[in-house]
Amino acid sequence: MLCEVPFGRHHGDRALAEVHGGRDGLWVNRHWARKCDERFVVGQSYTLDELHVRTSETHRHYFAMLHEIWQSLPEHFSEQFPTEEHMRKYALIRTGYHTMTQHACKSEAEAQRLASVIRPYDSYQLVTVKDSIVTVYNALSQDYRSMDKRTFAQSKEKVLDWCSALVGAERSAA
Repeated sequence: MLCEVPFGRHHGDRALAEVHGGRDGLWVNRHWARKCDERFVVGQSYTLDELHVRTSETHRHYFAMLHEIWQSLPEHFSEQFPTEEHMRKYALIRTGYHTMTQHACKSEAEAQRLASVIRPYDSYQLVTVKDSIVTVYNALSQDYRSMDKRTFAQSKEKVLDWCSALVGAERSAA
């Protein structure tokens, strides 16, 4: 089992260790033991959180499918999605895998100005203006530490379905 251990003053830092269990308790192999020796203090208590890590095969399949879809996009999407990463992150936002921050402004004109300042900072984010509210959407990270196996599988299916619809293709689940 892979465990993620929060540590540090505010638990903002995290470490991974592969932990094995038996009748005599938990233990780690030599590689992880060296890593644990570097990060943890003997006698200190740490909270473990089990991670269900996806396979590298499913990860590769996902990105290969995204690449294929991106290469098949109609020309009119080329400005909106200059890279497959732009397409993937936009799809994550559109399928609900995002964070959202809202900024209340005094007027719609002020909101438009704020949005024009925010947009250039991250070409992957989606910035919208409605009345005097600026909403900024950022895609959730799909890296191994940020998204567990189940959530990754769900997001993978939704993103691939959404992207497939851009090219008018129906997809069979993989």
